[in-house]
Amino acid sequence: MGSVRIITFCLLALSAPASVTNAAGPFGGPHEACNYGSALLSSGDIRVLRDELYSRYYHAIDVFHRTINSSSPAFVWAKETKIACAKAIGYLKLGHFRREIDGETIWKCECFYARMTQYASRR
Repeated sequence: MGSVRIITFCLLALSAPASVTNAAGPFGGPHEACNYGSALLSSGDIRVLRDELYSRYYHAIDVFHRTINSSSPAFVWAKETKIACAKAIGYLKLGHFRREIDGETIWKCECFYARMTQYASRR
């Protein structure tokens, strides 16, 4: 009888409409600060792209260390920015003969960076 209640509860929980504000929590919704276009990709120069990615990466490390003992959302987004930008930088370093520019990882780096700076400026 207990398993029937658990299954019923799970089905009710999954079918209940969740509001966007409640699901977002204090860290923002899934695409709150993102605009699906990448300003970094529009430059066309790989050196500028690499420099901007490294700049965002090192800024994320700085914010990460400043907020490590806080409950601020800036800590979460600094961690995510650090990972996303490191992946984008890694794609640029991939292979000796060809460099791959992965638009999705660059977009994530930009998106998470925007969220991080949004919360880091609230201190």
